[in-house]
Amino acid sequence: MQLNSFSGLAAGLALSFNAMADIQLSGFGTLAAGLPTDSDTEVRNYSDSEVDFKTGSFLALQAYADLGDGLSATAQIRARGIEDWDPQFTWAYLSYEVQENWRVQVGRQRIPIYLYSDYLDVSYAYHWIAPPTEVYQSFFDSIDGISSIHDFSVGDALINMRVYYGQENTEAPDGNTFDVDKVFSTVASVNYGWWTFRTTYVQFDLSADLGLAPLVGAWQQTPFGYVGSDLDIQDDKVDGVEVGVIYDDQNWLFVAEYIPASLDNTLIGDFEPWFVSAGKRFGSVLVHGTYGRDKAETGVDLSAIPRGIDPTLDQLTATTEQVIAGRTRNSSFYTIGARWDFHDSAALKAEYTNSEQTDGSDAGLIQVALVTVF
Repeated sequence: MQLNSFSGLAAGLALSFNAMADIQLSGFGTLAAGLPTDSDTEVRNYSDSEVDFKTGSFLALQAYADLGDGLSATAQIRARGIEDWDPQFTWAYLSYEVQENWRVQVGRQRIPIYLYSDYLDVSYAYHWIAPPTEVYQSFFDSIDGISSIHDFSVGDALINMRVYYGQENTEAPDGNTFDVDKVFSTVASVNYGWWTFRTTYVQFDLSADLGLAPLVGAWQQTPFGYVGSDLDIQDDKVDGVEVGVIYDDQNWLFVAEYIPASLDNTLIGDFEPWFVSAGKRFGSVLVHGTYGRDKAETGVDLSAIPRGIDPTLDQLTATTEQVIAGRTRNSSFYTIGARWDFHDSAALKAEYTNSEQTDGSDAGLIQVALVTVF
């Protein structure tokens, strides 16, 4: 079965303005400006020495069609400044209510890897301008596939259970491509009073083109071809977990999230990013602070490679060590900011982020954003 065909079907149905369907249109957007404090560094994709109005800005439109008898269609188109405002379908799915509080969705849909995945782009729904990219760093957030979503209650607790299966092909801003197949994910969320607890498990097969084909081929010509195999990501299995909690009593806010993932014996290796965030409301203004850490280690082992015997092998080893160093991180970051809800459908946000660089130095980023829903 070609899951990609579901996306085209769902998109066509969602945008077909059937006279019998109840069509609802909505949208959201972020208009952001960012300025790094050091022009020689990059923080959250900002690197220019001048104010950048493009990188953090985007607009999205969503169409929902009630087709009757429990069937509906949803489509969402998003255009990002960092992607030259090229519109893309981020959602395009059909939803069928099998019975009360249980629905099945087929097509292109957001996979909830993170605590804020359901409204990841809707900055109006949370306190930051955007969730910290040092932690929210997955190379995909949507899949073409199928999901089952079930809501129920146990006493005063509201529980949401989900299962997802699908695939995704994507290209990162740096040109690296990723083929994600056999995605399987389970999600459990519990809302109890002011508290929300959530955990996710995700597993998938990954093939990636990281631009290292010459280096892979060179290693495969040596007795240590396994190093080339570790650098070449082909049908490797990834396992990841997410654990998150939110406390929000409309006065105090507390959020924490931990998202470890593992791809053994590969260049991608292991990730252990996390953050904690707290905020306090003063009328229409929310003041907040966040601290976290981005930790990543590769699974490429060069300990068995002899040194000082073969100059060609030494050069291969040195080049590979540079590649490994570029993907090894154990750096902290913090953000302080404020949100002003000056309008029922819009908010003004300002933040300062300090991010530790790979060389141990610090780099800062100042951001201001107008966020809205409509």
